[in-house]
Amino acid sequence: MRAHTKKRVQTFFIFLIITATAMFVECDVYFPDKIKIFYGENIDVREGSPYTVHIAASGTMEANGEYDAAVKLFGLIPVKNVEVDVLPATEIVPGGKTIGIKLFTRGLMCVGTEKLTGEGGQTIDALKDADIKNADMIMRVNGAELHTVEQFGKIVSESEGKPLTLSVERSGEQMEKTLTPVKTKDGYKLGIWVRDSTAGIGTLTFVDKKTNLYGALGHPITDVDTGALMPVEQGSISDTKIVDVKKGQRGEPGELCGLFDQSGADRGVIMKNTTQGIYGVIESGYDVGVSQEPVPVASKAQVHTGKAEIYANVEDNKVEKFEVEIVKIMKHAVDDKNMVVNVTDKRLIDKTGGIVQGMSGSPILQDGKIIGAVTHVFVNDPKRGYGVFIENMLENLNEINKVQ
Repeated sequence: MRAHTKKRVQTFFIFLIITATAMFVECDVYFPDKIKIFYGENIDVREGSPYTVHIAASGTMEANGEYDAAVKLFGLIPVKNVEVDVLPATEIVPGGKTIGIKLFTRGLMCVGTEKLTGEGGQTIDALKDADIKNADMIMRVNGAELHTVEQFGKIVSESEGKPLTLSVERSGEQMEKTLTPVKTKDGYKLGIWVRDSTAGIGTLTFVDKKTNLYGALGHPITDVDTGALMPVEQGSISDTKIVDVKKGQRGEPGELCGLFDQSGADRGVIMKNTTQGIYGVIESGYDVGVSQEPVPVASKAQVHTGKAEIYANVEDNKVEKFEVEIVKIMKHAVDDKNMVVNVTDKRLIDKTGGIVQGMSGSPILQDGKIIGAVTHVFVNDPKRGYGVFIENMLENLNEINKVQ
């Protein structure tokens, strides 16, 4: 009898230890070391959670203030200390309108290399000892800054086979490479394929009416061949008109087909291309979407699973509201995949199949606040896709504000 009781007690304590460990791990996952909220917000804890957050503040919390907080289990047992950063309440105008995007790179991006055939028919590798890699940015040749593919080609073709010194940037590191052009039947060449620009269609996410700064896409503009983020030298956004939709299907993402404004008028400039989208200045009074009225910004601490809506432009230049559902939230993710969005609106499903290319940047709203933007579609389920937190996008905007 005693042995049986002892075994039951041991089992109980093992169960208790496992349960406590699981709860501590869950707490660490759910509550990051630093929580950002906008002034006037509460730190929401999901319904039914055993955790509560107690902020050590005397009196009313102020914007631009930092406070210590304790996460407690059942309101009694402290399990973690976190820092709460209170930001000024922010309002921005949600977008939803498709925009034409033209971007010119800072330097030339290497998108491929090849061996060359010399005048005598022999195969020559001009890059054998140079260690030039895809996604390297070629910034200068013999000290001269590079801006276009044509400029680079002209320098190589007029080199007369003399060695060229290339200033290369790779992952922030600067290096010098010396290459000797090879004379082929078509003139002097190096065997490097480069790119200086890209263009496409995306969606405007928001505009700050106080500063005329905007954010769009929610994900980076990357090179189609290398997948590398393309650094901006200059770029612009313009009006577009959606003329057709390639409907998304399982295993085959759909696409918005649009035309750039034929007048060629730019509506804004691109100043930054980041992992959470593109940012810059837009013309004052630009018609961004459903309304010109700003709405409150929600911190990621306020985002929850459940009903939401997106603003999207899937026909002509008309922006509409469509119902979606937030089905999963990844609050610790720092890239452009912070939540999973499921399209529930029959109108959008009938028109596009769900989320399609070109909708990246469509703002997501929940409880009357803007919470993020659509960024990617699931290849095997076009009704689902990823979204980025608006809080993460605004951090990029703050960096522009600092340098203006």
